[in-house]
Amino acid sequence: MKKYIDISGLDLFASNRGTAALGYGSIPFLEEKGYFTDGQELILFHRYKKFWKRSNIQVRFEKLQINEKTYRRTIVPIHDVEYRLVQKFGIILPFTQFGRYVKKVELEAAIYGGDGFSDIYGTSTFMGRMNQTWLLRRAGVPLLLLPQTIGPFKEKKNYDIAVRLLCYAKEIYVRDNKFVPELNRLGLKFTQTPDLSSYMIPEPWDIEIKENAVGLNVSGLAYSNKFNGLEGQFDVYPELIECIINHFRTKGCTIYLIPHSYNYNKPIADDDMVACREAYNRLHDKSNVILIDKDLISPQIKYLISRMTFFMGARMHANFAAIYTGVPVYGMAYSYKFEGAFNANGLDGNKQTAMINNLRIEDIEHYIAKIDRFYCKVIQNEKQKH
Repeated sequence: MKKYIDISGLDLFASNRGTAALGYGSIPFLEEKGYFTDGQELILFHRYKKFWKRSNIQVRFEKLQINEKTYRRTIVPIHDVEYRLVQKFGIILPFTQFGRYVKKVELEAAIYGGDGFSDIYGTSTFMGRMNQTWLLRRAGVPLLLLPQTIGPFKEKKNYDIAVRLLCYAKEIYVRDNKFVPELNRLGLKFTQTPDLSSYMIPEPWDIEIKENAVGLNVSGLAYSNKFNGLEGQFDVYPELIECIINHFRTKGCTIYLIPHSYNYNKPIADDDMVACREAYNRLHDKSNVILIDKDLISPQIKYLISRMTFFMGARMHANFAAIYTGVPVYGMAYSYKFEGAFNANGLDGNKQTAMINNLRIEDIEHYIAKIDRFYCKVIQNEKQKH
């Protein structure tokens, strides 16, 4: 077995805590499946253009802490010109740092953002997620698709690229059944497993949780209503959030506004923290509403969500945090991945998710009624237990 494993997309400090959660879960998953063993290390190939920057041309090392274990990752630079030679023509220069290190790579385990093997977020995002794949495939490094949602695809050219990579993959793991008919049609073997984030251990931190705590993840993607490919589909989302808050407050609940994709110091596009703050500030009555205004890492957010009695989320991995800690959850969906993921984890995707795309003002009451029906069922079940 060769020395290195490339887990492409592994970023424990990603602004999107869902992406980070995939990183936290990827190594335990690979260890369990026998793909990553003692003595092996992680590797990442860093593409750069500015050769006069010393930090760009040096091989670097970093230590990653995951579930109380330490892992070492080697970061190997590759100049943009060499990257293009490899990607377009398959020319691998044996005397370069890339040429030397790539010979020692056992496989690429691809995260692709958990739902990035799709062009739902645009073609550039779809292609950009595979920057390691373009290199390593040319070098003959086996590809393993870690558990994720595959598709949907708007553009046929993107579907064709996806099919070529699926056919190349040594192993395909999926977290739901949404693309299974296509995999079957293509004659490709696959294994369905829980999402990688199920392997991430929650990290406790000091917070007091009130009784009847209801968690609400406010998505910056929907709140800003400007995300490429989905822009203009969430016109009434701010009103929906306000109505949900008021609805649960009348039930005697304390509502926790929980961001899941955000940069605390330098807000990103479609930032959940910005959305949570705006949702909080637009409330005339802020009683029994708590804004989680802290820079939390992914395991800490999973812990927070695990303390809720009920949770609603428009970020898939915020919902996964609830699902894998046994918290009753309702998915405020913007993609078919929600229903598929809920079904795949033993929940009822039809009754526990509803699309927020293209809602109108007159739809809000009906939307909240669907959430309330499920919430009342949860409360009734809890009373029966006791």
